[in-house]
Order: sequence, then C-alpha cells, then structure tokens
Amino acid sequence: MEKQHSKPVKELMVKYQQEDIQNYDHINLSKSEIESITNEALRQARKARHFQIERKKYWDKVNTPVTYPVLNLEQTKEFFMKRVLELNPDFKITEFNIQIIDLLAAYFSKDESFEDEGFSFKKGIMLVGPVGCGKTTILKAFAINSTNPFSFTTARKISDSYLSKENGGEHTIDKFSNLIIANPSYNFGFKSIGLCIDDLGVESVKKNFGNEIDVVGDIILNRYEQELFTTTHFTANIGGDEIEQAYGLRVKSRLRQMCNFIAFDENTPDYRN
Repeated sequence: MEKQHSKPVKELMVKYQQEDIQNYDHINLSKSEIESITNEALRQARKARHFQIERKKYWDKVNTPVTYPVLNLEQTKEFFMKRVLELNPDFKITEFNIQIIDLLAAYFSKDESFEDEGFSFKKGIMLVGPVGCGKTTILKAFAINSTNPFSFTTARKISDSYLSKENGGEHTIDKFSNLIIANPSYNFGFKSIGLCIDDLGVESVKKNFGNEIDVVGDIILNRYEQELFTTTHFTANIGGDEIEQAYGLRVKSRLRQMCNFIAFDENTPDYRN
C-alpha cells in the first residue's frame, strides 16, 4: 500500500523539489564536513584512476606479442643436457654419442657446422643405431627446441591407434600425416610442430573394418607428398634393406630424400644392460 502524506508534508516536498534546481550556495558547511567530502571525492578519483591504470596494463600485456629466444649451438647443447637428464638421470656423454649429440645440436640450432658435415637443413633426421644405444632418449630430449620442435610417438602406437574405435582409421592417418597442433608456450612460440616416429619398422600391418593397410608407410608417403621433410624425423635400429622389406622400395626411396641419415657406431653398447 502506498504511504499517504499529510497536506503540509506534500507541500514541503514539492517546495524542495522546486528548489533542487538551485546550487545551494547559501548553505554553509563546517570545515570538517568540507574535508570529509573532499577526502571522499579524492579517494573515489584515485580509485577510478587506479583501475584505469590496471586496465591499461592488462590490455598492453594482452596486445603485446610474446617473443621467444632462438638458441645458438651452445645454448641448444645446454638445453639438451637439462632435458635429457630429466628424461634419464643416469644419462652420460660417451665416445659413442658425443658426435651424434653435437650434430643434432647443430641441426636444431641451424648452425652452419651441420651442413659443413655434408648434411642438409632441408631434410629431417633419421637416427639409426643398435638397440639400447640411447637414440630414443637423445632425440626425445631434442624434441623441444627453438627452431624445429616436434611431437614424439612410436610406430607401434600409431599403428595401434589405427584400430581404435574412437578417432581410429582414417583419422589416425590424417592426424599424423600433417603438422601437429601444439601449445606455443611449451614450444618456443610454435603453434604447429613436426613429428618424430620412434622405432621405425617394428609395427605390424593392421586391419580396420576389413581393410589391410601399412599405416606408418602410408603416413610417410603422405608427409612426403606434402613436402614435410624438415618436420619429419625417425629413429630406427634397422637398415635400408630391412626398411625396404617392411615398407617397400617406394617408401625406402622417399625416406632417403626426406632424411639426413645419422648413424651410431655399430659397436655402441646396449646401455640398458
């Protein structure tokens, strides 16, 4: 129910509403009242200015592109050592792996010494060596680098994922036939990265809905056709004849065109023993 006012009160309210257009200069305030109003006005003004400054800082940060360093040869070696010890605290530099590590550090830092050795920056890496020599650990430690980062998986996992009921079949082939979407903050600013297939040749031919297919071989051919040479890497403990036996002469020929073949000494010991 609306509150009813007496006639004198109504007349007084109307009078105040009419007088509200005045500036009230005839009203005197005490010094303490003035100071209180002034201080509150200053506080509100400073508060507004504070949030204005903070908003500007935020949008300046959002709109400023993040810059990532490009590591030189020595920095790449240092970064590798940090990564490889995280993967394997017992890892050691030996006479059998030191040249391999130096070559890969030169490759992933774009140091000219790599091409001075007769290799090419226009190709990816095929790292070959006996079982247990450390090639998987070494290349995995180089996966995060400032020039050519890559995702790491095994030939067996790719082949097995082809059989998956969810995102298997052609989805698997399409995924690994292209660049891999990645988090730039973990990959020196790269939004899409390459692929390293570990243990090439150990997987078996798979069937999906009755169709028999050499999954990894098909992916290699797809990446070749898209000229993804520099973003395609491998490890293997088999030679050219065995690669031909596993995937055919066509794949073997394209791998030679796609990759720099870097091999461990055949006498490199099995460090797993």
